[in-house]
Amino acid sequence: MSPRPSVRLARVAALGALLGPAGAVTLSVRDAPLLPGPPALTEARWDAAGGAHLCLGERLVHLGAADLSSAASTWLGAPCRAVSVTPDATLAAALVGDRVVLMNVAQRRVTGTLTVTGLSGAGFGSGGELLVGSGAGLERVNPADLSRQVLDPAPVAALTVAADGSRALVVRGSRAQLLDTRTLRVLSGTSCDDTCAPGRAVFSADGRSVTVPLGRTLVALRDGLPATTVLRASDPETAGAYSGLPLRNNTVLILRDGETQVRDVQTGHRERRVGLSGLGATPASLSPREEVLSVGGGAGGAALSAGTPDQPTARTLLRLPGAVRGGAVLADGSVVTVGRDDTLRAGPRAAPALDVQGVGRFTFALTGSGAAELRGGTLVPLAGQRGATALSVNHWGNHVASWTAQGLSVTAQKTGRVIFSAPVAGLSRVTVSPDATRAYLFPARGEARVMLLANRKTFALPVTPGAAYRDVQISGKGVFAYLRADGRTDLYAPGQRQPLATLPGGAPARFSPDSSLLAAATPTPSGWVVALHDPASGRELTRSVPLDGAPAFVAWGADSRTLLVGAGPLSGLGSVLTFTVTP
Repeated sequence: MSPRPSVRLARVAALGALLGPAGAVTLSVRDAPLLPGPPALTEARWDAAGGAHLCLGERLVHLGAADLSSAASTWLGAPCRAVSVTPDATLAAALVGDRVVLMNVAQRRVTGTLTVTGLSGAGFGSGGELLVGSGAGLERVNPADLSRQVLDPAPVAALTVAADGSRALVVRGSRAQLLDTRTLRVLSGTSCDDTCAPGRAVFSADGRSVTVPLGRTLVALRDGLPATTVLRASDPETAGAYSGLPLRNNTVLILRDGETQVRDVQTGHRERRVGLSGLGATPASLSPREEVLSVGGGAGGAALSAGTPDQPTARTLLRLPGAVRGGAVLADGSVVTVGRDDTLRAGPRAAPALDVQGVGRFTFALTGSGAAELRGGTLVPLAGQRGATALSVNHWGNHVASWTAQGLSVTAQKTGRVIFSAPVAGLSRVTVSPDATRAYLFPARGEARVMLLANRKTFALPVTPGAAYRDVQISGKGVFAYLRADGRTDLYAPGQRQPLATLPGGAPARFSPDSSLLAAATPTPSGWVVALHDPASGRELTRSVPLDGAPAFVAWGADSRTLLVGAGPLSGLGSVLTFTVTP
């Protein structure tokens, strides 16, 4: 039976007194470093006016034709996978899942959203109309009122429109065709032995030709001419990532990691090959003046470059943030991160790693061989943790849980010894209590349980009956932050079975080391933010500036005054943000 309301309120009041009054709290940006590593870039495309547009994670970045070094961002709410712009460069269409998000480029304002089941492509025709491809066929959409007209009901597997809107590549079933967007007349085409498996298509500078990977071949389609095969399945270039850019001199520029090739568009014969250190394979496109928009990189990180076909990285337009997936604040206040390139970076030092987590004075990393503690820049393997594929650090940072598909281990930092090991299979998340007596087990399937480490006995989560949760964070003062399946967070006071508050934000969420604050990530109409809450009441105290996407992680410094967030600022480019927390 639950305690009487008066008793429950008294306990919450006592907890509030214990944590102290919630005064004014501020979050100020201290640093927004641009870390090296591959960026979350899926599209880089010129428009007909000479500007450039990038799908960079969950935002669309616009580079104006007058100043390509000046970037303006629009948050899309989910990863952007492709973009098209009207010939006059006033309106952009970003593909986000099964949605086409229309926006005013100059004002960076969303003007409409079109949901299309099975969306396979979209682009603007020469008259400013929007062409949309999906399982329902090829449609024409009026951007002003989003009215739709079916042009051809045959399912469309891929649709790409040239920058000037005059031609489009449409892949349907076993056919790939170059079409006139006004008349839908077929200008060139090819057939696949089976269903075509299209890759990313690239139009020439004049829009008269297009290259598209179809399975393991690269095919070129040209206005009024038969399709040709530029790369065959037997060519070694098709085994890795590449971009094929059709040039006006009847050749195709092939960009691969570290090299360029020029091939005859009709025969596929390789005319020349040049090594180019740091050049990235994808994505790439051509401007109306046949400038190459490509990704290059080196020790300083990835960069968007513009140049000629002979020198595709001739000039750097802007540096790109490397994507991160883990991070922690070390005991000395410095930052350590793990990028999506599986590289751990702590100052000038780098090492292979898959994840990093830390609380206060202790930091642990997940490497290819198991779990390890980071001590003075050196990874010290933990005993009994070989083969671990995931890890979790408790509130004090003095115990780390690591697990595989078959079993779970808990190690004490002070002794380096395994204090618990059991064959628990199918775990998705694990949280060890601050006193290291219990492990909260969240399986990928099935019911979450609490296990006593002393005797391996298990029991149900001490929560509201019927509530389903997929993770929990526990403060040093016994407050529980349970993550719900819908992304919200329920706060439970010590000993209570009813939540004292439900927060709109959820994962990633972390209590500060002194347990006075809870940082939780949440989406808002203007972008993701990290909000700081009072654990005693759930009241929001402050929130961060808008972020460029969902944070990969949230990590506190030992003094509870430094907050590291795995996302960059929406108003600029960065890999992570370091905030100063001022009470």
